[in-house]
Amino acid sequence: MYTFDRVDKYDGLELCDGTHIIYVNGATQSTSEIGKLVHDLLCRDAAEMYFDILRKRVSEFKNSEEGRHTMCEVVEKIAARREARGRAEGKRETMLAMAKRMLESGMLALKDVAKFSGLSLSQVKKLQASMT
Repeated sequence: MYTFDRVDKYDGLELCDGTHIIYVNGATQSTSEIGKLVHDLLCRDAAEMYFDILRKRVSEFKNSEEGRHTMCEVVEKIAARREARGRAEGKRETMLAMAKRMLESGMLALKDVAKFSGLSLSQVKKLQASMT
């Protein structure tokens, strides 16, 4: 297990936002508490889990109609969010590509590029600066 805090790599200042990043080697399933937790997180059969609370909850989700229904709803919400995020990213990429082509043509004022591309004027200026 490796624990990291957010630290600026140039001057060593900590971000101090209360977050900690913990990496656990999932290939190691020892008899330690962490090893047992890794085992449980990778376990397909709830009956084989070490931790009672996790075993009971996973069993509820996998072995009851209500649990399966809840999990389906959660998965559908996650998929819908990912799809929406993908559409938004695609739209943004299209807007940037359009603005870039307009800037390359040199035929439009920056405010017009912003207007026609749907980007803000400051975004168009940043794009223009990145192109030089």
